[in-house]
Amino acid sequence: MPRDRVSRWTSVLGGVLGSLYLLFGVLEGITHLDEPASLAFWLPALLGGGTLVLVGVFRVKEPGWLSILLVGGGLFAASLATAWTVLLPVAAAALLVLVVRRSGSAAYG
Repeated sequence: MPRDRVSRWTSVLGGVLGSLYLLFGVLEGITHLDEPASLAFWLPALLGGGTLVLVGVFRVKEPGWLSILLVGGGLFAASLATAWTVLLPVAAAALLVLVVRRSGSAAYG
């Protein structure tokens, strides 16, 4: 896949997943206000994971190891909370592959 297509798909999928994780984090926070112990899991996993994904995809200036680590960490954290959906972890794996390909193509070309 050409580099610009990889970057475009990385941005689209990263934006969608990161935004969904943040949205789910806000919704879980609202629905679990009466269960503060469960918020200790939901908020860091979803809000933190979504933030790491968005920072790794959009704010890291040069794709490379930092981008891979941020996105990978965010996807791992958020996937723990969204594993029941089946579709989101599959999309997360696809995003991680795209981020690695984007970083590899930036290093070599």
